[in-house]
Amino acid sequence: MQVELGRPSDTTTANISPDGGNVDLASAHILLRRVFRILRGCGIRESELRLMANAAITDVVQVPDPQPSRVTARQAMMCCDVVLRWRRDCRFVDENGMPSQLPIHALENSFESLVRVSAPEARANTMLHAMLELGVVRLTDDSRVELVSESVVTCSGQEGAPIASECVLEHICGFLGSVEFNVFEKPSRANGRFERACYASVPRELVPILQQLVNSRGQAFVDAIDEWLSRRSTKPTDNNDTVLVGAGAYVFIRDHFA
Repeated sequence: MQVELGRPSDTTTANISPDGGNVDLASAHILLRRVFRILRGCGIRESELRLMANAAITDVVQVPDPQPSRVTARQAMMCCDVVLRWRRDCRFVDENGMPSQLPIHALENSFESLVRVSAPEARANTMLHAMLELGVVRLTDDSRVELVSESVVTCSGQEGAPIASECVLEHICGFLGSVEFNVFEKPSRANGRFERACYASVPRELVPILQQLVNSRGQAFVDAIDEWLSRRSTKPTDNNDTVLVGAGAYVFIRDHFA
């Protein structure tokens, strides 16, 4: 699966964890704990952490509440499975190898049949509504479904716009979990979780070139890992014999770095 900013049920109701708690709040708690633990590992004192936390809350108090998103992390991941199949299955691409515009309902070569083979437990209408909300697809004038994004975008980047918050929080928690493991828990220098980055100060006009380079090379990397994962994916069970795994690529830009 590919999530652009990261197999929890096919539902549009509130995001509730198995113990009755709110999934977003539970993920946010894990996220903050990991951030604070990493900062403590870097030598930041408890008193300084408390001051930072209070200052950060003050900084964001004016951020408007986003529009609620009905898309759960589970649904977003199934959307990713649909996109992957759409891009690679010869039944759903055109003569140029590009994803075809699909009728919604038909026995074969339709959006309904695409969902049936890529996310069998999902309903086609539910997946269509989720993918429309995420901006992954659009409906054409003749009521066909067109794929408009290679990956599932969990937020538009516009302040106040809908955010699939469960997906975003899980995405960040996954990255921070690898950092936390490498800082505190890896058994040896050679046995950490893969986590690499490179840095340099460059002229600002080169930033778009870097973004295009990372977009193309990063997409190729994520495609390769995504294909490997898709061939081995299994449905989660309650006996702890499955784990959620993944890999990602990102680019960062930091202003005013001395």
